[in-house]
Amino acid sequence: MPSDAYNSITFTGQFRHGVDTKNRLTIPADWRSGEEGVLYVRIHSTGSHLTVLPPDQLRKTVAAIEARKDKTVAEQQKLIRMVSAGAHRCCVDKQGRMVLPPEFCLKAELQGEVMLVGGFGQFEIWNTERWAAEQSADEVESRDLANELGL
Repeated sequence: MPSDAYNSITFTGQFRHGVDTKNRLTIPADWRSGEEGVLYVRIHSTGSHLTVLPPDQLRKTVAAIEARKDKTVAEQQKLIRMVSAGAHRCCVDKQGRMVLPPEFCLKAELQGEVMLVGGFGQFEIWNTERWAAEQSADEVESRDLANELGL
């Protein structure tokens, strides 16, 4: 039975990996728990890439929505429904392999080589060309922010 093994993983770095014709992807060794686990995959609101969250991160997202005092209960429920309905549960085997939903791969144009990008408590899966364009567009802003943070 898959567990919440991925809750304690910190996703850092960038990796090029392949998505095969059956939408199978292997998670980088640095990001694997070594046991079966569950991750939730969502299409980012821009449609440009996928966001992959461990169960605890999905729970934190729902808790943050519930804590919003600027939203009515009905609005909170609508947001929670949007997040939950858009999340696809993916089982990860001991070797770190998972199958991505075909409709998500089609929407984000994921086939062949893709970029896996760490986001600390979650990670993203990008089409390599889209990722290069994103990096280029964010270069100046990222450099300025890094300077502000002393990095």
